[in-house]
Amino acid sequence: MCLAGRMSQRAMVRVKVAVAIADSARKHIYEVAAACRAAGLEHTATLSEVGLLMGSVLAADLIRLRDVPGVLAVELERGVQLQ
Repeated sequence: MCLAGRMSQRAMVRVKVAVAIADSARKHIYEVAAACRAAGLEHTATLSEVGLLMGSVLAADLIRLRDVPGVLAVELERGVQLQ
């Protein structure tokens, strides 16, 4: 498979994310969540007390998600497996 094909496949992968909401936007967390969904977030949970949105997004949409007003950071979920 060519490099462009592999990069295209990576862009189609959904990654689990935690979206941190800026302190200044926490009182509008539900509006920020709606904007994140419009940017591609498949929203699964809102932790309003700590200002976090949980969900997944296509890897290609990560930049759009980070650019949503009120978003402080987008962290990828890292899997840990104990043996």
